[in-house]
Amino acid sequence: MPLPKGKKPISCKWVFKIKHGVDGEVKRYKARLVARVFTQTFGVDYNETFAPIAKFVSIRCILALAAIEDMEIHQMDVKTTFLNGDLEEEVYMEQPEGFTHEGEHFVCKLHKSLYGLKQSPRAWNQKLDAFLESIEFTRSDADFNVYVAQVEDVKFFIVIYVDDLILVCNNKDKLLQVKRNFLESLK
Repeated sequence: MPLPKGKKPISCKWVFKIKHGVDGEVKRYKARLVARVFTQTFGVDYNETFAPIAKFVSIRCILALAAIEDMEIHQMDVKTTFLNGDLEEEVYMEQPEGFTHEGEHFVCKLHKSLYGLKQSPRAWNQKLDAFLESIEFTRSDADFNVYVAQVEDVKFFIVIYVDDLILVCNNKDKLLQVKRNFLESLK
């Protein structure tokens, strides 16, 4: 789209990586488009930043409880985490290298977060929080990155550490069901 008057686009760049297997062979090629964070302006391109990190004491307590009560413990690393958040701010980005449309005065208007944006971790956390609340989890008052649910005899804890989740539950089927629902919500 054409850049609206009074708006300044942020720049971006491609980051390329080659993934090797244990034998040294090339397994895959990765390309990631990232926003160049130093071109963002507070109050214009972003308002708040936040990276959800649970307290270590919370992690230790929940793991100790899981050991004492013989609960299931699963760990999840959410792939493409920061591409899942919805942006609240109006963010315009220059066209990526190798892609030009309608000349140099056209820009990309971002609706979803992107790696490198200052608000990406916060946007991801808001989406995760909305999902967990929709399935009846309650955020802990002691640590905002710990969620708890208990229905009858099923106890469930989820600990958030940016894009890693620790899931602890005394019912393996319920734990697997929450994982499936979560992954479906990201599609």
